[in-house]
Amino acid sequence: MNSDPLLTSLILARSEIRRRNRETWTDLDWEAAKSDPRTKALLVKSGKVSVSEGRLEFGQVDQMDPNLVWVDLGIDDNSIAYLAVLDESVAPDNWEDLRKAGNYLSDLEIGLLVTSTAIFNWHKKNKFCGNCGSETSVETAGWTRKCGTCQISHHPRTDAAIICLVVDDQDRALLGCRVDWAQDFYSTFAGFVEAGESAEMTLIRELREEAGVVVKHEDVKYRGSQVWPFPASLMLGYQVRTKTTDAVADGYEISQVRWFTRAELKSECESGLLKLPSKISIARALIEEWYGEELPSSWLRP
Repeated sequence: MNSDPLLTSLILARSEIRRRNRETWTDLDWEAAKSDPRTKALLVKSGKVSVSEGRLEFGQVDQMDPNLVWVDLGIDDNSIAYLAVLDESVAPDNWEDLRKAGNYLSDLEIGLLVTSTAIFNWHKKNKFCGNCGSETSVETAGWTRKCGTCQISHHPRTDAAIICLVVDDQDRALLGCRVDWAQDFYSTFAGFVEAGESAEMTLIRELREEAGVVVKHEDVKYRGSQVWPFPASLMLGYQVRTKTTDAVADGYEISQVRWFTRAELKSECESGLLKLPSKISIARALIEEWYGEELPSSWLRP
């Protein structure tokens, strides 16, 4: 059976960095990478980085503070190694985070910044062992933290979540506004996969709970995945078809739900009454795929 190609406009999913095989890469390899004069170091302060003329600014390894957490990021197609140096101090005002810089960086730099953001958030929250509470130390080129008491090694975790665009028999798209969002901002529906659930089970549950939409397994089409390191999610994207037309917001998480034709979406975005998800989000890509052409940047949140 032929299937549609996956989404190709998922900005945070298009990394060109090549990661190491952590099972075979040794401490000696890590020391060699750090001592290679070609290696580039990316300083990350509170999740932000220095950007100049639309490019990441890299430093020399020997200029970096050895007391900070260092993480191997991998190599590029020219076998140049990259590492992140993680600093929890406040970044200068002109430094940028992934939400902003992700709109224009190259695929290589996107991959570096996505990984650095995710690993920064993980290290910040895992300085102590979740099993016994003792302090952990950094190992495996920044990719594990080991407890000095119970000897458990902790690895970066990713929380699986679904995100979906709902389309009805009239080819209208259903969007929702969360209770904590501005009233002019609408997006697709999303939710975390709970214990014992498949992604498709989560999707069916979330749509029923949040919008009163009935979806069957055969109505679900997988569209692609994208990391969302705010702080540690992997978004599994879907488009679903439903015969439901009387969608109702739950009033708890979702304040409003609305069906949009393409003409209605265009009219309200052009008039400034409606804002859609940012360029780097998979939600934008799902809406754009249904809409049939690129969404103007003026329609999107920063």
